[in-house]
Amino acid sequence: MHSKALVVSLLRVVQSPEDRGEFRSSAVLRQFVSESGIGVVHGQKIIFSESHKGRVRKWLEADNIDPQTPAIAWNGIGRSDALEVGPDEKWARGAVRGERIAFKTWRGCLLRMGDRTLELPERANLEWDCRQALFSLQHRDVIVVENWETFERVDDLQVDVSRVSESPLILWRGGTSSASVGAALRFLEAFNRPVWSAPDYDPAGLAIAAKLPHLAGVLAPADDVIVRALKQSRLHSRYTSQLPAAQGILESAIDLDVRRLWGIVRESQNALPQESLCRVAAH
Repeated sequence: MHSKALVVSLLRVVQSPEDRGEFRSSAVLRQFVSESGIGVVHGQKIIFSESHKGRVRKWLEADNIDPQTPAIAWNGIGRSDALEVGPDEKWARGAVRGERIAFKTWRGCLLRMGDRTLELPERANLEWDCRQALFSLQHRDVIVVENWETFERVDDLQVDVSRVSESPLILWRGGTSSASVGAALRFLEAFNRPVWSAPDYDPAGLAIAAKLPHLAGVLAPADDVIVRALKQSRLHSRYTSQLPAAQGILESAIDLDVRRLWGIVRESQNALPQESLCRVAAH
């Protein structure tokens, strides 16, 4: 029996487009090529032709794995369910709660879930398995809030929301074992609605925004407001520490909001956390 890491890598190979033959070289794939003779190592890449992919499919089938099994099939399922999609129940991810998302909507607006609606109490939110939420939530667009503190106080966030629908779904980007970043991103990708980012105004925050699926734009105050706030910021070291990892993403960003805000942040050489824009006292 082979490792889950290898099987997941091979599923991605066989489910790739026909015209894709190059794949990133990883330790598990290099070992597979060496032991099986399927594929060709070429520098930092591994080449799998269509003939190779056919042999990989047969290899998977011999291990009782359907080649059409999604590569994420073992994410967030229990041990008994894991046996339905692969040969080893231990391939189930242990942290099942990591498939949950945290969400809410504006104060006074209703969450729309199938044929039901729900008004949440002040500063409350729901957690739900992202796969179940996907087929129930009915909102037209989504606001993704980067930080938990701002997510809790999102009604106090002073940004322009004129482009957003009247009752968007408001989703925390995640970052804990109970609501993970991965679950939020998988939900956004599959939900297939316009996504509005509410990030930190720094290199890392804008880079996160730039990579969100279905990004429609970035929420911010008026440019003169954010320019003044950045001038008053004392977070130059935060800006410089984030720059190496984020600069390439930002320089190649195609979203106009990301490009505009990156120009403002780059000019200031400071960082502005989104919490600083929650100016209104709690209700």
